[in-house]
Amino acid sequence: MLLQENFAEEHIRELQRTSRRDPVLLERAVYAFGLLEALAKVGMPFIFKGGTCLMLLMEHPRRLSTDIDIIAEPGTDLDKYLDRASEIFPFKAVEEQKWIGKNNIEKRHFKFTYDSPINNRPFYILLDVLFEHNHYSELVQKEIQNDLLLTEPEYLTVSLPSANCILADKLTAFAPHTTGIPLNCGKDMEVMKQFYDVSSLLEIFTDFQQIGPTYGKIAQAEIAYRRIESNSKDCLWDTFEAALCIASRGKVSKEEYPIYVKGIRELRSHIYAENYTPEIAAGRAAKIMYMVACLLSDTEYLRVNDYAKFLDMKIEQEKLASLRYMRKVNPAAYAYVIKTDRLLAELQG
Repeated sequence: MLLQENFAEEHIRELQRTSRRDPVLLERAVYAFGLLEALAKVGMPFIFKGGTCLMLLMEHPRRLSTDIDIIAEPGTDLDKYLDRASEIFPFKAVEEQKWIGKNNIEKRHFKFTYDSPINNRPFYILLDVLFEHNHYSELVQKEIQNDLLLTEPEYLTVSLPSANCILADKLTAFAPHTTGIPLNCGKDMEVMKQFYDVSSLLEIFTDFQQIGPTYGKIAQAEIAYRRIESNSKDCLWDTFEAALCIASRGKVSKEEYPIYVKGIRELRSHIYAENYTPEIAAGRAAKIMYMVACLLSDTEYLRVNDYAKFLDMKIEQEKLASLRYMRKVNPAAYAYVIKTDRLLAELQG
């Protein structure tokens, strides 16, 4: 369980000292897990999803996330659980936020208020609840503990999608012209959060066969919510083109690249594990393109261990010509470009 010391200024300042990150973001990330544990304590049935769940899935948190996103079965009586959760330390109250969505999605939004030790005033953690049946083919149980938290046995657990399934979910979210967060609508950082999470999950997923079926279910649900004229393959190609723009550093889709760069710069303060740059993003975009090509061609995603053997290979697809520069500046990424290149040839053949 979480120790009360998590919610004291001393702990937040110590995290600030070791990470050199914004203490307000650190505070909100820690308090978000306080809310998660409160929901678990009152026995509320839910699936934990979204960016914050990656902070449990991954061995070490990489991106600070400050909201709690959950899925509840349609018809779940939330109020009896949330009122009790709002009485658990460090929270003071809960208030529902009435938002009118632009699509056919049943959601509720709540603010859980607490006294901020950093700002010395009331602040809140957002809880977003999506009412739908479970689309994930694989759920796992995770204890509420990570590098940010002070804990002691016994640990409470929550149910969340496996890395394989949340990767599929995040791929649908990084598709800015179809099922994902749209470009150029004031959410540039949110777009790049999805990109960052996809690239992080590519490092830890374990079963390629779980990704495609889950992706198909979630993509179809998102298409239906948005009432758009697309199919799951269109959404995958959307992700591919967005990743190609980032990988090419604007040589492809030149007008969109500054939006991605703006999102990267805004995201930097939220990255716990590294100093994130457009150059780093470009290299990781190659892996995303390869995953998309694997899903489109139903070809197993194979991680590259020996990058050197790809250096003598040439890019054959004109679509990827703008990525030739990676051969010199990022041989690891170039290997994934070559693998993508060969799969594109098969798809076109």
